[in-house]
Amino acid sequence: MAGELQHQNVEFSETEDAGKTKEQLVAELQAARQRVRELEAWGEQVFEKMAERARVEVALRSSQRLMQLIIDNIPMSVYWKNRNSVYLGCNRRFAAEAGFTDPDEIVGKNDFDMPWAEEADLYVADDQHVIESGESKLNVEEQLSTPEGEDIWVRTSKIRMYDADGIVFGVLGLYEDITERKRAEIERSRFQREAIEAQREALRELSTPIIPLVDRIIVIPLIGSIDSLRAKDLMRSLLTGISMYRAKVVLLDITGVPLVDSGIANHLNKTIQAARLKGARTIVTGISDAVAETIVDLGIDWHDVQTLSDLQTGLLFALHLLGIEVTRGRAPVNNDGPVLTGVPRAAVTSQSTVAGFQPGHLAGM
Repeated sequence: MAGELQHQNVEFSETEDAGKTKEQLVAELQAARQRVRELEAWGEQVFEKMAERARVEVALRSSQRLMQLIIDNIPMSVYWKNRNSVYLGCNRRFAAEAGFTDPDEIVGKNDFDMPWAEEADLYVADDQHVIESGESKLNVEEQLSTPEGEDIWVRTSKIRMYDADGIVFGVLGLYEDITERKRAEIERSRFQREAIEAQREALRELSTPIIPLVDRIIVIPLIGSIDSLRAKDLMRSLLTGISMYRAKVVLLDITGVPLVDSGIANHLNKTIQAARLKGARTIVTGISDAVAETIVDLGIDWHDVQTLSDLQTGLLFALHLLGIEVTRGRAPVNNDGPVLTGVPRAAVTSQSTVAGFQPGHLAGM
């Protein structure tokens, strides 16, 4: 059947051609040849375009590989996302920090799929702020969590990305690990704080020195203003000195204190009470005329506080309280007790009076 149809078509074609003139047949043949040439030219063009496209694709892939190599070798973590904060790509450093072996594995994921999922809302909000406002985020220090659960410090930047038409299509982010530098800064800051605190402690000790004069007598000279912090240090130093030197008398010399107000007087009263609880008696010396006037004007009640004009008088009174007599002249050899230290050319006896100073006189000084 198929052979008969083919034969009929041939016969029809031959019959149709038989009715054409030679000129018509030649024209048709030339037209057919022209069509073949056009098809061949078109084929060559298509082939050339395909070859050019292949060359472009190869060049593009090569360029992309080169760009990826450059990005991979940047000593920073680099990533880029679309407007919905979905990752479009990253370099190998960022992929490794996110727990992936290849940057392609991160494509299509978001921050909720990352080890830092707990902070994902913050990062997404940060992305959207940069995209919507156009305000770049540059060199901001923040913390990240690694896949191992370690907290690291990074310095990060984010900027908007534009396509060829100038339309924003995402955000580019990059950051560098500054953990070691941050730890060094924290350690340096801690060392500085400790050094400052040590200096403050040394200054506090210098501001409230404990000076043992003789057995059971100590002197605390105060210089400068007294605030609540220094008052606490004073009380602490006084109690420590009483215990360390088994002191029975404390000479609190305020010659170097320029001003005494109700607050300072209250601090001194508490210090004296604390010394009394430790079994020691406190004598305040060195009250200047200005300080005395201030105490009177403010109505400060110091009737229970033993006060004397200067440190020398206070020392003599302290010796009297301990039953020690001081006589002027060359100090004789005394096998019964030690020579008084700190009082020039003086001898120590166990008499109950102080030569030249009667107890009644001292009490009124």
